[in-house]
Amino acid sequence: MKLFKKLFTAALVFFILLSSAGIVYVLFQEETFEIKKTKKEIKQATKQITKKTVREKSTTSKSPSVKASFIREASIIIDDIGYDINALKSLMKIDADLTFAILPFQAHSLESAEMLHKAQKEILLHLPMEPVSYPQEKPGEGALFTDMSDEEIVLQLKRDIAAVPYVSGVNNHMGSKFMMDEQKLFLVFKELKKSNMFFVDSRTSADTKTVPAAKKAGLKVAQRKIFIDNNRNYNEIHNNLMSVARGDDISPIIIIGHPYPETIEALKDATKILRDKGVLIVPLSMIMKKQKATD
Repeated sequence: MKLFKKLFTAALVFFILLSSAGIVYVLFQEETFEIKKTKKEIKQATKQITKKTVREKSTTSKSPSVKASFIREASIIIDDIGYDINALKSLMKIDADLTFAILPFQAHSLESAEMLHKAQKEILLHLPMEPVSYPQEKPGEGALFTDMSDEEIVLQLKRDIAAVPYVSGVNNHMGSKFMMDEQKLFLVFKELKKSNMFFVDSRTSADTKTVPAAKKAGLKVAQRKIFIDNNRNYNEIHNNLMSVARGDDISPIIIIGHPYPETIEALKDATKILRDKGVLIVPLSMIMKKQKATD
């Protein structure tokens, strides 16, 4: 009987120890599993974060797959606005930042200025000036003549500016004779400087005095590079526009055209091609902002 009790007690102690060891083993396995699970989750989360970071970096730093060989800014000025409102409406439908030069005192001068201003388009005063061919060719109402006194020139210029609201600058209409008179031109430039405007020489005369007159006045000036429609032929106008994207010249360029039907059609077809070739058509003031006053 005593032997039985001893054996029973020993068995009971062994069973208790075995059960305790089993419990400890199970708890240890669960803890190990949880640790492994946590490590796995951390590893997966880290991989996801790394992949996301790489994706974001590759998106932000990714260079364009197609890079233009050059980027060039071009400003296209459409002269003689104010005669034909329908031609202006057609021009405004073209998907490009064209610049519009409005003649003063024409049938649709004020209406054109209001329309363009509402559409946030760049507006210039297309200032009539005396040509060498006068009086055979007449520059129109509001013109400046070389035989005017200084006071008359300044007064007429102020009237012309008032007749075309919202202008940021001026370019000349005709003016082959007036543009050769440095003193008269200086009077004009001095007034434009007071009004914080700029001047674009349409280059109607090879003997223009724009540069010396602008130096005296300290005025920002620029010069037209291409007349696209001296010949009113669609193919020639289109080719003139395409010439802007040829060659290695990346300097800003100023182009002048007119509201002719052939010019409008050529502009409709050419502007998208120019963009694809890396030519940015911008309002004239964007080019002029980079110009320094001539002094």
